[in-house]
Amino acid sequence: MIARNYLNYRIASALTLTALLAACGSSVPLADTKPEPTLPNLLKLEPTPSANLLTGNFFCELGNRVDLASAAADGSVKLTWKGRNYPMTTVSTTTGAVRLEDKASGLVWIQIPAKSMLLNSKLGQQLANECKLR
Repeated sequence: MIARNYLNYRIASALTLTALLAACGSSVPLADTKPEPTLPNLLKLEPTPSANLLTGNFFCELGNRVDLASAAADGSVKLTWKGRNYPMTTVSTTTGAVRLEDKASGLVWIQIPAKSMLLNSKLGQQLANECKLR
């Protein structure tokens, strides 16, 4: 009798375990957890420092003017636009362009060898284009 109860107990346990496992199964496939492939950096491009930053008075299209002055000690840059001064911070790029930003105002200064431009990232507008040193 004890053996029979033990056998019934084992069968009931096996059936319960099978039912639980079946209930846990899902017909919905699991999401693919493979990481996205990344392209190798074949050209070994590194962010460029703002050592190429040109400072001075920039004259732009439509009579606009932008003045840049750098503080040698801490590397900060002051941009003057329409009579107001903005503290700009350098943002690294891999393209060779110099990029300065002031997050508070949304101003972005982009400088490439041919020209420079001033943008307002908050408004999505170009403020000054074709800026060149004179």
